[in-house]
Amino acid sequence: MIKGLIRTTLRIDNNLKTRIELLAIKNNISFNKMIIYLIELGYNSYMNKFDKYYETQNKILKSEVNSNEEN
Repeated sequence: MIKGLIRTTLRIDNNLKTRIELLAIKNNISFNKMIIYLIELGYNSYMNKFDKYYETQNKILKSEVNSNEEN
C-alpha cells in the first residue's frame, strides 16, 4: 500500500474530539493516527455489512428463480 499525504478537513464536535484524544492518549498514539484507525475500523465494518447484504440478496434472487423454474 502506498501511503501519501492527503489533506482533508474533518468537522467534529468538541465532545467527540475530546473522546478521540483520550483514546489516543490511552493507547499511546497520536491523535491523527487514532482518527485514521477509527476511519479504517468503520470502513471495514461497513464493507462487511455491505457484503452480507448482497449475499442475502443473491440468495433471495436464486430462491425466486428456482421457485419460478419449478412452476
